[in-house]
Amino acid sequence: MLDFIQKHNTGIKVKPRSKGSIAGLAGAFRRKVCKTGAADCVDILKALELDLPRLTEKEFEFFPLGRNIMGDTEAAMAPDSMKMFIRQDVYDALHEGDFRARFTIAHEFGHFMLHEGVALARSNAKGHKIYEDSEWQANCFAAELLAPVSQCKGLTEDEIMQKFQVSRQCASFRLKEASKN
Repeated sequence: MLDFIQKHNTGIKVKPRSKGSIAGLAGAFRRKVCKTGAADCVDILKALELDLPRLTEKEFEFFPLGRNIMGDTEAAMAPDSMKMFIRQDVYDALHEGDFRARFTIAHEFGHFMLHEGVALARSNAKGHKIYEDSEWQANCFAAELLAPVSQCKGLTEDEIMQKFQVSRQCASFRLKEASKN
């Protein structure tokens, strides 16, 4: 689903963005929407159910839908209409604190913040650069929102997992990113 070490394009071509600019937007979302400091774990469920609807004066809406409607799609965001569609089992898992479900919703928040005015459901040629890829950008946003790389320095993979409630895959990715900086 959400390949962190994405080597090929899986999304559509969007406005190019650097990891740094995406990290800045994730940090702003963390501070302004989630009211959470960089060193703290983001409450994704609260952001979904309370914070975004409140800040958008209830324009942001989410809809848990059955697998019969969503199929294999775990979640999808329509940024222009401020509507998120979440497969029911993913929504249930989010309520249980499931790390993958947390990342899935954070990824959709990335589309919400980064891709206004983009029809994400349409197909596109795959000849674009990775930093122009909608899925890569949303993955970078989710990783930074959940576990800011600045806060992962000096931590072990297990400590990142525990502190930020992320999967081993995400923690491993953040550890590699932290060692580059």
